[in-house]
Amino acid sequence: MNYKNKMQPIKKVLLDPYFILTILFAVWMLFLDYQNVFVQYRLYKCWQKLQAEAIDYKFQIQQIKKEKKELIDNMDFLEKVAREKYYMKRAKEDLYIIRE
Repeated sequence: MNYKNKMQPIKKVLLDPYFILTILFAVWMLFLDYQNVFVQYRLYKCWQKLQAEAIDYKFQIQQIKKEKKELIDNMDFLEKVAREKYYMKRAKEDLYIIRE
């Protein structure tokens, strides 16, 4: 077989209108459309970041609910939080804050 006979099936496939339309459609959807591959990848990364933040916020909500329950039930813990976090003091008491 010579070179022309070997190239005949390849040429036939490349000039097929369905093949050409498929290639044009793929190029259009992958690169030229406003929702192309690059935009989708950027949106996917943003979505992953938001999912991670949502998990973190759920964890923070659980911690706050646990602390709230502890504050309601335990008056010693309430006093500890008031003194350490909000720098409250009793009457006739001096408060010294030492920061490291």
